[in-house]
Amino acid sequence: MNDHPRRRPTHRKGRATLTRESIGAAALDLLGRHGAAALTMRSLAAELGVSPRALYNYVQDRRDLITVAAEIFESRWRPASLDTARWRDDLRAFCRDLRDHYRRHPGMTTLALSENITLARHPAMLRNVDALLGLYTGIGLTPQDAYRACMETIRMVAGFVELQDAVHDRTPEHLDAADLHRTPPPWLQAPAEHREELPHLSRLSELETDTPDTLFAFAMDVLIDGIAARADRGA
Repeated sequence: MNDHPRRRPTHRKGRATLTRESIGAAALDLLGRHGAAALTMRSLAAELGVSPRALYNYVQDRRDLITVAAEIFESRWRPASLDTARWRDDLRAFCRDLRDHYRRHPGMTTLALSENITLARHPAMLRNVDALLGLYTGIGLTPQDAYRACMETIRMVAGFVELQDAVHDRTPEHLDAADLHRTPPPWLQAPAEHREELPHLSRLSELETDTPDTLFAFAMDVLIDGIAARADRGA
């Protein structure tokens, strides 16, 4: 009698066999390359070289598919540890790592929100959030403020990636890439006939162009300065 359970082959006829995890990973990859609108059961089946019916043996529907993809997305985020003795530097590194993670999987956050899928469900993600809460309480924030600071940190990073990085990383065809590097951007430039009415906007044309990295560093400065002031006030 064989005491070892039979393992399912990882490949069959030169093609990877389907599992719930492999389907979720493929969905996450397709989402990153083509965006949320392109992620359907039919398009994913074509990507995997199978029929749409085959996918339903592993996931119930598109929502279930996105749930699996979200769990894989969460499990892949492995930031460095946080230490209250060097909390400013560690928080910067934590946020840079989270930004990089979101950029590797663009659209996952907004898709999960639009589908009402909870992102913080995988143990890895929960541990990361718990560590951030611990950092904030460790520097003197109340539990209430630590929660607020934690949520604001995640919103800042996710929002920056979705609103700033996304168009730079994958510029839509209808946008002129050069416009992304103008200061101010075209939509914020004061028309010549209104420059006297908009003196502050008019001065923006004299500024140096910011890169996304420069803007992110500034956002981090504002976040950290605000959290430090809040902690000092509560001490």
